Amino acid sequence: MKEFIKNYLAEHYDDYVRDLEILTNIDSGNGDREGTEAANKFVAEKMEALGAVTEFRYNDRACHLISRLEGKGKLTVLLVAHVDTVFNRGEAAKRPFRLDENGFAWGPGVGDDKATVVEVIYGLQALKAAGFDDFKEIIYYTNGEEEGGSKTAEAIVAELSQQSDFAIIMDVARPNWGIVTQRKGNAKYRIEVTGIGGHHGNASQHCANAIHQLAYTITELHKLASPMPGKPEDFTAEALKARGIVDAGQFIPQNTVNVGVIGSANDKISVIPGDAYCEVNVRCFSVAEQQRLDAAIKALENKIVIDGTSVKVSGGIVTGPMEKTPQVQKMVDVYKKIVKDEFNGEVSEWVAGGLTDGNRTAKYIPTLDALGVENYDEHTDHESVDLKTAVPRTAAFALTLAELTKVF
Repeated sequence: MKEFIKNYLAEHYDDYVRDLEILTNIDSGNGDREGTEAANKFVAEKMEALGAVTEFRYNDRACHLISRLEGKGKLTVLLVAHVDTVFNRGEAAKRPFRLDENGFAWGPGVGDDKATVVEVIYGLQALKAAGFDDFKEIIYYTNGEEEGGSKTAEAIVAELSQQSDFAIIMDVARPNWGIVTQRKGNAKYRIEVTGIGGHHGNASQHCANAIHQLAYTITELHKLASPMPGKPEDFTAEALKARGIVDAGQFIPQNTVNVGVIGSANDKISVIPGDAYCEVNVRCFSVAEQQRLDAAIKALENKIVIDGTSVKVSGGIVTGPMEKTPQVQKMVDVYKKIVKDEFNGEVSEWVAGGLTDGNRTAKYIPTLDALGVENYDEHTDHESVDLKTAVPRTAAFALTLAELTKVF
């Protein structure tokens, strides 16, 4: 089966490129319901040709597609990709899909995530042509709101995850056979301090400065964060490259606590502020650490150093981390072996501070992330995808899917 799948995908490479061109030239920006519907109708047509049953779901901002293929095996596989992009309507007309002489494709959303959306279709085509049906069901969810997130998308992912045995997140890949095996979870907080305002000179003895208390609270927040690896200038992409270091996210701190917004209703230097607030984003790699930090941040309500002030903490954990569990390690090992045996490649494991739908599936089932085609400079007007990786990456994905149905 391995040689058949590799040969099938090589023979259908031109078809893959034509389909990628069609999909890339469909404007489907985040929040564009009509555009995401057009993109998902294209996907649905391809999936129905494979024998899938398709279901469209809508909200005010997007169209979502769930495609289901039935097999004869025991396990259900969840595949997740997304058709939305960060670009506005009209972008595809300004810079339509093009393929250059070096095998790179260009266009809005060409790599994030349209090359990978099509990759899944061709991987499933190859498996079907090879006669593979050793699965109970393959569910392919093409999210219409991944770039901005939504309650609709989160609910669909949660629903489908609970119907499945494991998930493969088909998002953009890291270079040189890179995949993502850990992602940070996300928590958000608002800290509000109430003090006693008044004239700085004449009434200071019966006032309480809310900003001073907030400054102390922020200092306590800073103590919760993991230390940085060193001077910022030593860890830019250029600085690491100059030192011969391949960046796979290994310098990302275990947890980060970021005060991103700070403010007060007061705008006069001679007035003691009676209110102050900040908004905080917290990210970390493990559920246990996320829970520890959540408790520590909420306990700051009881740490008062400015008499007359009070502290209120609202918010909490939003999305859990994508942890590398023993079951995930099994998935990684399968992928690494296939890449080594079939392509003589070495897989690099990346960690990431950003979130994908992998964070949400990982709450329920083992999850492997970033098995897409290799992409560069996503979310920019010079985004590109290396189509030289399309056939090997698609073959590795398809073979991994088939092998994982035997492992779990």
